[in-house]
Amino acid sequence: MSTTALISHVLAMLPEPQHSQALWSGCGHIYKFTYQNEALVAKVAAVPEQLTHRHITQSQHSLRRKHRSYLKELNFYRQTARHYVHACSLPEVKALAQQDDVFICVFTDFEAQGYHNVSKADPEQVGQMLRWLASFHAVGLVSPALTDTDVQGNYWHLNTRPDEYARMASGQLKHYASEIDRQLNTCAFQTCIHGDAKLANFAFSGKDALGYDFQHIGKGIGISDVMLLLTSLYSDPQLEMHAQTCLDQYFEFLNKALSTHWPETKINALEKSWRLLWSFVWADFQRFLLGWKPDHPKLTSYMLRQSELCLKQLGEPLC
Repeated sequence: MSTTALISHVLAMLPEPQHSQALWSGCGHIYKFTYQNEALVAKVAAVPEQLTHRHITQSQHSLRRKHRSYLKELNFYRQTARHYVHACSLPEVKALAQQDDVFICVFTDFEAQGYHNVSKADPEQVGQMLRWLASFHAVGLVSPALTDTDVQGNYWHLNTRPDEYARMASGQLKHYASEIDRQLNTCAFQTCIHGDAKLANFAFSGKDALGYDFQHIGKGIGISDVMLLLTSLYSDPQLEMHAQTCLDQYFEFLNKALSTHWPETKINALEKSWRLLWSFVWADFQRFLLGWKPDHPKLTSYMLRQSELCLKQLGEPLC
């Protein structure tokens, strides 16, 4: 299959958005099509000057951030994804291209491979996603070259959200935002995180989960992915019931994935370090939400309680 011919075929489909699924806030389309008897999916992304989103007025900073996010995803599939395929399921890449400000990723259609999305995960699927995250994080932990980068993971970290920070009301969380960010970034155990690990970015087949959408990949601590995943799975009372169990399950998977590479003492040190920062990843996300949409339903009592715990811990050596 000629990748050049495949990209040309995809570009020829662009005038037909009625046969596609729109990406977030007008940033492009997903096309499902058949090419040479193979079911494929093309993600064609380009960031408009102004988003079709009622809560966002796009600044030049946010425009650059979104443009970089699609470039990050393209570079992940082009340069890095091959290091992960032995550990966790990823989309099968068929062609990649950047033409001016348009980013094109073509994959085998995972639905044709037996994977499917779900609107609500059952307990087994929650475990599959936690195992996927643990396996993904373990690769970055045992291969430091994969995380030897200045690119920070996730879409809400402080450096990439100056507009939202400026809109925050004054208070302790705003006052300590830089210190919370510093504690997370200076933790000794950094890995490569997915950065947008929500239910919508996973598909399932039997006992396996497949993760996709790597626009916000970069350096970070693994439990920030776990935190975001839980916000996409559980409402406030459910978080109180399930958060600790999910965190424990994640560490069971992570410890197993690391056990053939690291001594037990190092694994225990990582777990202790990240558990101490559990409240910090919640506080960090709350800081973003308060500046972006202060009535967001993800601002739960569980999140608020974790942020209070974070503020109480500030000043203590954590990593």
